[in-house]
Amino acid sequence: MTTNKGEISKFIEKYYLHFNAAALVDAAKGYEDQLNSGAKMLVSLAGAMSTAELGKIFAEMIRKDKVQIVSCTGANLEEDIMNLVAHSHYKRVPNYRDLTPQDEWNLLEKGLNRVTDTCIPEEEAFRRIQEHIVKIWQDAEAKR
Repeated sequence: MTTNKGEISKFIEKYYLHFNAAALVDAAKGYEDQLNSGAKMLVSLAGAMSTAELGKIFAEMIRKDKVQIVSCTGANLEEDIMNLVAHSHYKRVPNYRDLTPQDEWNLLEKGLNRVTDTCIPEEEAFRRIQEHIVKIWQDAEAKR
């Protein structure tokens, strides 16, 4: 890696020297070589990686033409949409591993759909966009 990199790249170059850490440096260098050669980059995401708000990172990378294709599961798309629509209404459940069946039921009765340690309020997320998604789906079906 060259020395005109950002702080994270400099940190990785200095400390990621052995075993799997060194493999990350090699992968970053390969990615840089791909971009410099004009090749296109595909990023594949399996599972719900959007909980780390990777969309914010990828949006910037796409704008800078550093990622041209993103292939992801529906879970990523769904969570990105829910995050955009209802993030300020999410409810954290720090003790989610200790919930009883009654605790789970109480959350559900409040319209809180739990995903691990976070509840997404059904009315603020799913129901708010439902009619729009159904319309898009129906329009797509009609065009088949």
